[in-house]
Formats: sequence, C-alpha cells, structure tokens
Amino acid sequence: MRVLKLLKKENHLLNNELIDTLHMEFIDIYNSVDINSNESIKSKAIALLVHTRNHFRKEETLMNRYKYPRSTEHKNEHNKVIAELEFFIDKSSSIFGMNILKSYYLEKLPYWFNYHLLSMDSDLVAFLRTSKTSFHKKKLEVN
Repeated sequence: MRVLKLLKKENHLLNNELIDTLHMEFIDIYNSVDINSNESIKSKAIALLVHTRNHFRKEETLMNRYKYPRSTEHKNEHNKVIAELEFFIDKSSSIFGMNILKSYYLEKLPYWFNYHLLSMDSDLVAFLRTSKTSFHKKKLEVN
C-alpha cells in the first residue's frame, strides 16, 4: 500500500516572501490529496497544474526583472514539470494512465519539488538578495 509522504512546510522556506508563499500553496494542495481516491488524485494534480502555472509565471517575472543569469535553465525545468503534469493528467482516463498519474503524484512530484527548491529556487533567492541589495546601493549612490 502506498503512503503519501507529506511535504513539510518548515523544510521548504527560503526566506523570500513571494516564493515561500507559492511553495506553501503548492504544499497545501499536494498534502490535501486522498491517495485512496483516483478522483482526488486527478483533481489535486489538476489543481497543482493550475497553481504551478501561476507560480512559475510569478517566478519568471522576478527572473526577468532582475536579469537572473540562469533563467533559461530554470525556465526549462518549469516547462518540463508542466509538460509532465499535462501529459499524465491527459492519460489518466484509462486505468493504466490513472496508475501512472498516481505514481507520478506520489513519487516523482515530491522528489522534483524538493530537488527544484534545493537547486534552482534557492539559487534564485540568493541571486535576488544580492541583486536587490546592489540595486538599493546604486539607488542610494545616485541620490
């Protein structure tokens, strides 16, 4: 029997208000699934897809605004997970497809989320801190 490995909010904070809020929303949706219900798995996967599109749009706006140098790699990761979610949701109308969506939801998504946060998002937040600090210093120097 499969068990949902709950994502813990305290393990997913990067001390960036916007990004932390987006991550907490993702976790709330992910953790609220009933793994014994195919309907719940599919509806939560769809909710995560909707949330994730918005989440990524906001992150990518920050990347563009602050000229994040690794935005191409980061955006490619975003595109990959969106494509995977769309694919598995689309295929979930068959029993086999539903089983694959369930496996993806329970195994791949939490692994991806943790990895993405530790590698991509933590790097973005560190860059934003540096960029915002230097932006404010430049602004003060001009005044």
